[in-house]
Formats: sequence, structure tokens, C-alpha cells
Amino acid sequence: SGVQEKVVTLAVAQKVADILRSAGMDVLLTRDADKHLGSTTSTDLSARAKIANQAGVDCFVSIHCNSATNSKAQGTETYCYKGANEARKLAEAIQKYLIGDLGRPDRGVKEANFAVLRETAMPASLAELAFISNPTEEGLLENPNFQEKAAQAIAQGIADYLGVKLVEKANDAPKICVGNKVFDGIIIDGTTYVAVRALAEALGRKVVWDSKTRTVTIE
Repeated sequence: SGVQEKVVTLAVAQKVADILRSAGMDVLLTRDADKHLGSTTSTDLSARAKIANQAGVDCFVSIHCNSATNSKAQGTETYCYKGANEARKLAEAIQKYLIGDLGRPDRGVKEANFAVLRETAMPASLAELAFISNPTEEGLLENPNFQEKAAQAIAQGIADYLGVKLVEKANDAPKICVGNKVFDGIIIDGTTYVAVRALAEALGRKVVWDSKTRTVTIE
């Protein structure tokens, strides 16, 4: 019906980043807006791997929506580079939580020669959330709640792989309402906090993260 992969995956990636940053982790997004990193698909993918390699990150995760000529194809799968043991551990951790949280058919962890898996110097995985070519799963991919579940699952898989504990949401967490959007917050010493990107974008503002200066700019 016109749902675009780039829109879904950017939204999920930004949510993953917010979750991991709340746990004190440094997160670098290869894109934080709708933009290309190269003039061709090949140069775009290589640019993403180069960003990760130059930053010396601990792991690399690429987020996608799957597609097939058969509109009945469905499910979730995660890829790693062939023969890369650490990358497989990362992929298995992410796949475990995606299947548990999204409830889609388990297509397993697979090996592939994708550029972002082949050209990255650190353990890397590529997650295919669901099939955008399947009408049912397309509807799910467009749903903010499904996107939130996917982000939580990917973040938990990354955290498990790196041995980092995520900040748990309390059952009595405060709700922050912006129009028809509702966000979970946390209270620390009497002050309510909420992810800055989620709040700013709900207010129609753009958030830009500069990893070098560790500065968040709201435009």
C-alpha cells in the first residue's frame, strides 16, 4: 500500500539508539534522517561500513524490512557473515528477542555475503523485521507499537551480546502525552525524563546527534 522500508527502519533505529543511550551506551547512527550516503547502492553500503570501521565500534547492526515476489512470504530472520562466530552470537541474540517480542514466524539466523556484513571490521548482523511485501506484515511494520517492540528486541539483543543491562521500565512509569502520542517516562529524584528524540519529533522538531561532540541539537 506504499509503506516505505526507509521510513520504518529509520524510526526503529532511532528508537534502538534512544534505548541503548539510556543505558549509558555510545550509539552511532549511519543516518539520522532520510538521506543517501553514496550515489549508488554499493557506495551507500560501503559508506556505512566505513563509518563503523573508522569509529571503532563494538558491533554493527543493520535494520531492514524483507521483501519477496510471493506476497505470502512472512516472518523474521537475522543474518551474519559466513564463518564469523562473534557475529553469529550477535545475530542469535537479536533474533531470539525479535521472535519473542514480535511473534512472527521464526526464519532463523542465516549467513550471507552482504556488504555491511562483509566490509565491517567488527561483529555485524542484519535484521529483517518482517516482509513489507506481505499485506499483513506491511501493516504491522507501519504500526508504531510494532516498531517499538522491534526496537526493544534489537536493543536487548545488542545489550545481551555486549553484557550491558538495559534500564527497565517500571510498571508505574509516568506517561507523557503529546497529542495522540503517548511515551513512557522515568522519574529520578522527582523529575520526569523522556527520550528527547521521541518528544521533540512528536512536537514537529528535528533532532540531530553529533557523536563527536556528544551534542543533541533540536531544530
